[in-house]
Order: sequence, then structure tokens, then C-alpha cells
Amino acid sequence: MPDEKALFQTTGPSWSERAALGGLNAVLAPRGLARGNLFLHGVNIFGAKRALKHFPRGSAIIDFGCGTGRFTNFFVSHQRRVLGTEVTLEMLDQAKKECTEGLCEFVLTDGVLLPSAPASVDGIWCCGVLRYSLFVSNPAYSEIAKEMYRVLRPGAHVVNCEMYVEVPPTIFLQGFEDAGFETRNISVLHRYGGRVERMLSHRLIPDRWITRAASLSALVRYSLDNPRRPVGGLRDYLFVWRKPVHAHVDRIKKPGV
Repeated sequence: MPDEKALFQTTGPSWSERAALGGLNAVLAPRGLARGNLFLHGVNIFGAKRALKHFPRGSAIIDFGCGTGRFTNFFVSHQRRVLGTEVTLEMLDQAKKECTEGLCEFVLTDGVLLPSAPASVDGIWCCGVLRYSLFVSNPAYSEIAKEMYRVLRPGAHVVNCEMYVEVPPTIFLQGFEDAGFETRNISVLHRYGGRVERMLSHRLIPDRWITRAASLSALVRYSLDNPRRPVGGLRDYLFVWRKPVHAHVDRIKKPGV
């Protein structure tokens, strides 16, 4: 199976090396400050809570690029049936240890093809994954969007929490819209070094509250910030795409079929 050497390239430690770090260091900032990663995790959790609106209770969803399973666990705890997919065996092994409930299962994939029948999936969640298929030397972003379109039932959603973005968010739209998706929402969740973030991550806020403070920060950004505002710096966004309700099931066939 490919890893960052073929698809989803990263800088610094490889995904296999990150998996060995465990916890949030494996999926956020490797060897980062615990407090900083807790804050980023809180921002991501806010995005996952928004995703619950699009994934009905009892639905079958895919956690695309599940890493060590932190969101597989989250969605299982909210009564969703979750298939976690990964390209890195070491990440998948960690996820299997973390999530042992009957509502989840895991599969190693090539990072594009999904082991699901056409129009059989009720939703797809991604967090900090798709950028590694877009801003790389051999992008697979459009192919992934087509494959997600294939497996989703009409009316179902992809919710993507995208991190460390320093380009206009509209760059993420074309691959999904070309595949047939409707863009339903683009929202800012986090601006690195922003005033709101500085205030709600202040050192006087106890560590045990930092994740909740981050979710509050994300709520402020989500509610008030304009995603098309031309301000520099790194940002995190939440994207929501929907497969049209009246889409033909066979519009996007499985690659190679």
C-alpha cells in the first residue's frame, strides 16, 4: 500500500513515524506542545460536531484517513457506524487499539479506492487529510472526489475539516464540483495567531479547559468570519459538499471498471 512516498506526502516525520508518537502528536503537530495540540483538537472537535448534523444517527459513514482513530471513536460514541480507512499500516494498528466498539471497523486502502458499493454510504468525514492529496507533486484529489461521489448515496454529504491552509479556500472546490458535488458550505474555524485564538488560548486558561476554549473559538470563527476575506496567514476551514438528491447512482463508476 502507498504512503507519503507515493501519495499524501508530508514534511518532517513520515506518517509511520508519527504513528509511533501516539496521541495528538501522531495526527497534529509532531512533538508539538501538548497545549497547542489540545487547542487544535478542540477546533477539530467543533467541526466534527457540525458534521453530526449531516450524518443521521445510525448512519454508515467513512472516516477517510482516520489516523489513530480519534474521530472514529467520536462518531461511534454518537451512534454512527464507522469505517475507518488509512494508507499507513502503523496508523491503522493504533486506531484498532483505540476503537474496539462493534460499530467501527478499519481497512487499509490505496488512499483513493473505497471498499464500498455505489450509493451505499451515508456520509464521509475527513480531517487534515485531503490537502496531502492536492498540494503534492502527484495529486490524487480529483480521483478521491470521484470515488467519494461513487460510494455516497444521493443527498449524502462529505464534511472536510481542512487544516494549515494558506491559499484561498475556493481552491478546494473544483475537484469536488467537477465530480458532481454541490458545495453547501465553506466556513473558517481557526486563524493561526488571530486575536480570538490568542485570547482563548491564553496561558491563564487551565489546560483542562483548553479544548473547550478552542471549540468556543471555532464557534466564533464559524459564525462571524468571512471565508473569502483576503487575509494572509494559516487558516483551518470546514467544507461541506453534498451529492445531489437526484444524482444517478451510476454517474461515477469505480475506477478501472
